[in-house]
Formats: sequence, structure tokens, C-alpha cells
Amino acid sequence: MSFKRLQPQPLVLVCIVGLIFLSLTAQALETKLAEPITLGEYKNFLPAGKITRFSGETLYYDISFLWFENAASAKVSFFEEHGKYFSALEASTKGFIGFFTAYRKHFYKTEFEIIDNGKKLRPKTFLRQVTIASNAEITRHKFDYSRRLHTWEKFLNEEKIETGQDEIPANGAFNDILTSFYNVRNSVYGKLEKGRKFIIKTIPEKGHDEISVHIWSEQDQESFRVEEGRGKRDEMLVNIIVPKEIFKTETGELMAWSSKHFIPIETTVKDYILLGDLQARFTHREVQPHIKPR
Repeated sequence: MSFKRLQPQPLVLVCIVGLIFLSLTAQALETKLAEPITLGEYKNFLPAGKITRFSGETLYYDISFLWFENAASAKVSFFEEHGKYFSALEASTKGFIGFFTAYRKHFYKTEFEIIDNGKKLRPKTFLRQVTIASNAEITRHKFDYSRRLHTWEKFLNEEKIETGQDEIPANGAFNDILTSFYNVRNSVYGKLEKGRKFIIKTIPEKGHDEISVHIWSEQDQESFRVEEGRGKRDEMLVNIIVPKEIFKTETGELMAWSSKHFIPIETTVKDYILLGDLQARFTHREVQPHIKPR
């Protein structure tokens, strides 16, 4: 008796491969669904520690105002370059709304030095540039801690229009908005918990030299959440007052919902001049080595 060798049937092979593929895909989806991702949270989160762990991080936001959705975009990044540490915040209107608003752009950049055993930032220089159409208002700040002296120059386009200097408080610093942002996220000014308040000394601007931060209590936050019809989440509501000149607003007030990993996920910048309240919504976080703005 002789046996014929069975030949594989193409249809059977296709079915087998298909079943294997579907099985693997289902396992992958099951694994992915088993690890839910909450906006503003990320792996390896630490509430405090070496502040250079933020290096390479960029946070992205979409901004809406008036009746325009996603009319502008913003990003804030922390990066290392040639052994020095910097942060930059860039925000600009875009598309038709950019034309409507004269293509407004805000650009802020700070060079840091790392102090307190790597846990805290202190600004060495701070640049603020606000561009509307073809006009750029630029302010450059320098901080000399050996002489306890803060100097600044202000330009309108290429023309220097103001200069000045201030004494830096003893054993302190003028923490600009970017320095303050990362120091707050590293619990430098105190543990971030509901009901806490703290004051940060910042660059004097027309008689204002403080940033105040108030994390609402659980009771107040819950009342506001219900009033706004917001779903209940594990987050904090933070009220911030900055000098009005920083973001060119009427009041200097910001309201932010922060994730439990200290990333602002929804921020309202109150009374931006001519445009009203700005609504900034966090979209995503990226981490790359040696990132720097264009």
C-alpha cells in the first residue's frame, strides 16, 4: 500500500494564519485595555526629586477663545543644550484666526541653574517676546546672584526703549513663570495638596512682584465642579495670579485643573487683552532626549 503526501490547501492555511493573527491582536488589545491611560498622567511619575528628570519633556496644548475652537496652539518644553538647561514656552494663533488676530505669538525662554542638590531651578536669564503682526516687544532679563542684581532691557523691534535694574532679595531669586512652573511641579514650594497656598517671588512688573498659587480645598473644588457640570476625577483645581504683563491680560488670573501628576490639563487665562478668556486644553506629552525649540 502506498500513501500520497497530503498537499497543504491554500484556503486552510489562510484560515489558520487568520486565526493566529486575530488571537494575537485580541491579546494585544486586551493588554492595552488593561492599562488605562488618564490624561495628564504618565509612567515613572515622582512628586519630587532631581528636577532634571523633566529634561526632554514637551507638553502640548490647543487654545480656544471667543467663538473659535483650537484657534491657537502652545507647547512648553524643558531641554538640555551643551551642558546647560533651558525651558521655552511658545504659543501662537494659526490659520484664518491667525490672520484675524494679526498672527499673535508669545515666546518665553529661561536658562536655568540647578541648586539645592539638584532639586530646584533658579533663573540665569529670561526672555519674553510678544509679536503682533510685524511688531515685536522683547524684554531680556539677567540675574547676577554674586552681586544680587537683576538687570533688564526692553526693545520694540530693534529699538531699545527701556532699561532698569533691581536688587535681588537676600537668599532668594526672582522666579519667572517657567522657573516657577517646574519648581511647583517638583514640590519645591511645598507639598501639592488641596487647600495649600503659597507665594512665589517673581520679576517685578509695574508694581507686582509675586505669583500666588492657591490649590482649592476639596469642599470648594467639589462645589465648583458640580456648578460647572464637570465629571468627578482625581484632580486639583488651582487659582494662580501672575503679574498682568506676563501674558498681557487685564487681571493676571489663571484657573487650572491639574492632573494628580501635576500637569495642567485645562487652563483658563482670564481676560486676555482684546480676546477675552483663553481656554488651553492639554493634548499630549512627549519625552525626547536633547529636545530644543526651533
